[in-house]
Amino acid sequence: MSTNRGASGPAALDSKLALADLAAALETFEQLLQSKQSAHKGLIFVLLDPGVYISDRNANPIYARKLRDLAIRIRGEDRAASCLILSPHFAIPRELEREVTVMDFPLPSREEIAVYVDRVFAKLARSTAVTVTDGAALRARFAEAAVGLTFAEIRNALSYAVVDDLRLDDRDVSNVFRQKRQIVRKSGLLDFIETLGLSLDDVGGLGGLKQWLSRRRVAFSPAGRDFGVQAPKGVLVTGVPGCGKSWSAKCVAASWSLPLLKLDMGRIYSSLVGSSEEHMRHAIQVAEAVAPCVLWLDEIEKGLPRPGAHIGDNGVSLRVLGTFLTWMQEKESSVFVFATANQIDLLPPEILRKGRFDEIFFVDLPGDAERREILDIHVRRSGRDPATIDLDRLVALSGPETHGPEIALTGAELAAWINEAMINAFHRRLQLGEAAPDIGLEDFEATAHGTVPLARLRLEDIAALRHWAQGHAVRASTGG
Repeated sequence: MSTNRGASGPAALDSKLALADLAAALETFEQLLQSKQSAHKGLIFVLLDPGVYISDRNANPIYARKLRDLAIRIRGEDRAASCLILSPHFAIPRELEREVTVMDFPLPSREEIAVYVDRVFAKLARSTAVTVTDGAALRARFAEAAVGLTFAEIRNALSYAVVDDLRLDDRDVSNVFRQKRQIVRKSGLLDFIETLGLSLDDVGGLGGLKQWLSRRRVAFSPAGRDFGVQAPKGVLVTGVPGCGKSWSAKCVAASWSLPLLKLDMGRIYSSLVGSSEEHMRHAIQVAEAVAPCVLWLDEIEKGLPRPGAHIGDNGVSLRVLGTFLTWMQEKESSVFVFATANQIDLLPPEILRKGRFDEIFFVDLPGDAERREILDIHVRRSGRDPATIDLDRLVALSGPETHGPEIALTGAELAAWINEAMINAFHRRLQLGEAAPDIGLEDFEATAHGTVPLARLRLEDIAALRHWAQGHAVRASTGG
């Protein structure tokens, strides 16, 4: 706000510079309130981003006192005046809590975004320089992808899409997700995980988990919302390490065509008082801004306080846990939380209570049919035809028949086994030349007996996991 309306030159410049200081601005506001010229006029005082002056970390009692005096004077003298504080993030000092009314401006709703996208499409359609593939379906895809963005961010995404090739079509929907990726990168707390080319078909076995996830895909579609289906809260997947928990998180996000955000709990904690809780709240806000999305918390037990253990961080981890659990219980945004855990006994019991996650699944060692499916997937990913390899023999080599009762290779061990066989085949080709045969059963047999399965090293731990899962979790597999 300028006090020299219409003035120019050094005097006006000095006035503007003076208003850049909070104390000077408040003094100017006081002078205007005392002015006889403004006695019968309404006044609106605007403060832009004053938090740097009056936040708790940079608290200056003079600034808070002057701002409070201004509020009391406006109210006490019954003046037609208001003071607006505009800031994207503003922590209200305790002295001002009773003097301030907080108003949040939410992100645009789906309906508002749809109207804005329709307006932009109509404007571009009238341009002779831009080719627009107009259609209700394409506009709906743009609007759905833009949920969680501001109008400025949507405009930027559409501008990038048009400038790229002077066209606006189905391929340009990815520009909206690129804009969301920027939001995630700027947060510094979340990672945007690429899932191009994946689907639930790339998960070997785990039929029960895949069926459960497939049914909930409709919850994120416009038709599902119109029907009244509520977005699911999330799922907790626990079990034997290396059996596809993390891989499933990537594949479900790709299958649902949703962004995948990974939250590293280690980034949440900070040495500054109050920063850890603030980081968790900020990470949640970013996830909700990018929604609909999948929020992946890998090995969640490593970032939460252990039950019954001594808490030596002055309760920081408990407050972070409380913030996360409250959000999980009350959240209405389309953020699907996919949490994985290897050691379920390290999780606090509060997180296992119904209402936090929609379901808890247990992933066991893969059975014969599941190992065959996993081998088929990884052989194809290596560029080979599974029909040229005796998969039945590989299933026998990777299971109890070779390694002993109750012992089988995990999915990660099967992938590593195939890679070892590929190395053997390539080494043979280096020695014999192009005439050497391609990868064969002998390459797998050469390394099969040299592998020490995780199931043998952690046999007691796996037995304890199975015992816990009998009454607490749903089996992720549909067969043995």
